[in-house]
Order: sequence, then C-alpha cells, then structure tokens
Amino acid sequence: MSALPIVGFVGAGVMGLPMARHLQAAGHHVVVHARTPAKVATLIEAGAEFAETPAHVAIRSDLIVGCLLDEKAVRDVYLGPDGIIDGLRAGHLLVEHGTFAPRVARDLAAIAAGKGAGFVDAPVTGGPQRARSGELTCMTGGRHEHVEAARGLLAAYCRDIVHVGPAGAGLELKLVNQLLVSVHVAAAAEAAALINRLELPADIAKNVLMSGWAASAMLDYCLPAALTPGATPTGATIGGLSAVQDAVAELSSDQELTLRVFPAARDAFTRLTAVGSGTRDIAQLARIYDREYAAPAQAQAPARTAEGH
Repeated sequence: MSALPIVGFVGAGVMGLPMARHLQAAGHHVVVHARTPAKVATLIEAGAEFAETPAHVAIRSDLIVGCLLDEKAVRDVYLGPDGIIDGLRAGHLLVEHGTFAPRVARDLAAIAAGKGAGFVDAPVTGGPQRARSGELTCMTGGRHEHVEAARGLLAAYCRDIVHVGPAGAGLELKLVNQLLVSVHVAAAAEAAALINRLELPADIAKNVLMSGWAASAMLDYCLPAALTPGATPTGATIGGLSAVQDAVAELSSDQELTLRVFPAARDAFTRLTAVGSGTRDIAQLARIYDREYAAPAQAQAPARTAEGH
C-alpha cells in the first residue's frame, strides 16, 4: 500500500480523467466511481479500484476529489442516496473541481464541518489540453488549513494553486472567469463572421489581431477554427458554457449588479443551444452569424467539460 493518501475520484470526464491519471502517476492509489464504468476503464486497467457508489468512494478513501459537470451532478453525488456525504468521516477532505453556484459550496462546507471534515471548492481553468499536460490553474475556496492539506495533491495536475478566500470564493472567481470567456468567445465569433463576409485571409487576420491589443486566448483558439465548420480546438461545448452562464447570471443578480455586455454574449449561446447545436465546440459560435445559422451539428462534438461549465 502506498504511503500517500488513498484518493477517491468522482467525475472522471474530459477534464477529470487526465487529473485522475496524474494522481496515479504521482503514486496515489485511486478509488473511482462512475455511473458508466466503461468511462473509467483505463484508470482501472492502470490499477484504480472501482467503487459501486459515491458513498463507497468516501469509505475507502482518505481524500475525495470530484470534477463534476454541474450543480445537479454535485447535489446528486454528494447529497443523494449513497452519496459522498453518507460515507464521510471525521478528518476527511473533499475537493471539488466542478463549476456550480457558490452557495452550494458553502452548504457542502457546512455539512462537511458538521461531520468533522473539510471542503474545498477548487474550480480550474486551462481546458482539457492543460489538464492533460498537468498545467491547470486552480482557484480554491475554503479554510486555509484545508487548502494547504490539498495543495500537494493538486500539484499533480495544477501549475498554479491560488487560495481566493472562504468556501465559495474559488467558484465566485471562476464565474468571473467564465463571464470573460463567454464575452471573449462571442467577440471572436463576431470577428470571425466579419472576416468571413469580407473574405479576408483567416491566417493573416489571426496573426495581425493576435499581435496587438485585440489578442485574447479565445481569439487564439477560435480563429480561424470558427471559419471551419466542425473544428473542435477547445474541447469545450456551446451547451456546456451556456449552462455555466446561468450561475454567472445568478451571481450578478445576487449582487444587484446589472451586466451589459455579458447578456448579449449569453444570448448567442442560448440560441444555438436551443436549436440543438449545444454539442458544437465553442469555436463554432460563429455559426450564429451564418445566413442560415444554427443547423444541428452533423457530428457529435466533445462532451461538456468542467472548463465549459
């Protein structure tokens, strides 16, 4: 048995799977649960132990890591029947990388504290590519001692680990991040649409725009991919980011802050998702400007990710 803590893992999807692999590579024994066991077959082949329920993940682990899709998944896996909370014991530490409402993180932190355990909300940014390379940025919320206890584990797949504040603060900053991502993707889509109408050379346009003040990570990712139907350079989907935008809107409403630019960007995501294009890569947001836009994707794009939630 490894001297390192046994790590339970739930949510081994597009982002979570490489995280779990990094933990295995670092020498941790991983106990994993998935509703579809085939999704974690590669982890099991590499020595991971399969648990039948989230509660069993907690029972058989020293520390539990989650990378769940959205608020519903978080509530189901942590608080549902045979959920993680059912198997929680004093001294346990929960680290959740999913993106969801900060109020839920504060609720989970309070429930964990009632059992003598800790909870850290730890959303990440960097996308699937940086998850695979182990270079994510992690924004943490929770008690200082809990964040420090998780730091060594997080270092297996995070380049930067920043403690933002108390429970929920990491998620609050992640939602600000997703506000900017949403606006930047929408701006890149409009730029791509105009470049297309003007019949400007995409590669030249990108090189020039990325050389000055117009540059952004989303412009870099999405142009000229936005001009190529079906291109999937980011691994995040329109529908996945649209779902997270609901939490951004809730957060700004709670703060009685009327946003001006974000709602316009959000509308583009909402419209494409509503007509069945939610599985397209976010680079394909430019399709909303097609003369006959929003035809459902012909091929399935990558699944929704933790970065796009």
